[in-house]
Amino acid sequence: MKRSKHAPRDLTAERIRDVALALIDRTGLDGFSTRKLGEALGCEAMAIYYYYPSKEALLDAVVDQMMAGVAAEVGTETADWVDAMRKVAHAYRNVARLHPKAFPLLATRRFASESTYAFLDELFALAKKQRITDRTVARFYRVVSSYCNGFALNELAQRREPTTASQRAKFARIAAVSAYLEPEHADDTFSFGLEVLLDALAQAASKRKAA
Repeated sequence: MKRSKHAPRDLTAERIRDVALALIDRTGLDGFSTRKLGEALGCEAMAIYYYYPSKEALLDAVVDQMMAGVAAEVGTETADWVDAMRKVAHAYRNVARLHPKAFPLLATRRFASESTYAFLDELFALAKKQRITDRTVARFYRVVSSYCNGFALNELAQRREPTTASQRAKFARIAAVSAYLEPEHADDTFSFGLEVLLDALAQAASKRKAA
């Protein structure tokens, strides 16, 4: 596709991606469209397709940008596989906090970029250096990622539809327990659950190291 004559001179793939993420952060995925993105960029929607062949390709780039934030937080200094997964989990949840309306896109979309694959490959290679079997790595990754997605999506749902105190007050035990389900306890709860998983998985990994 030829570049539109009406496209701004500063229009780049990176700028389109960044403005798309900012727009989704404001409107949510349901309110996002290439027409609205074009308006935000000051160009026709068709100009976007010079840089991205489809809306799906653009959304893949947005997901990749959010994952880049995870990779940046984790860094490359960690030598222990379990500690690396701990850092990934906390960084991943932080993305949900920074991009609450865009995060469901990250949580429900398969990774499709080379940069994200490269990041995951480095994580898996770290496990290989510690002689952890591929099967254990796969289980480790699936369990931890599922926990992070579920916890973060639950937090976002709680923000949108908080339960009122009057509803809880009708049920004595729910009222007592739910005090610890409030947002101010979320950090401790996330860390508690993550450590339970990591401890169990670390024990499993030590028993199943490759010969």
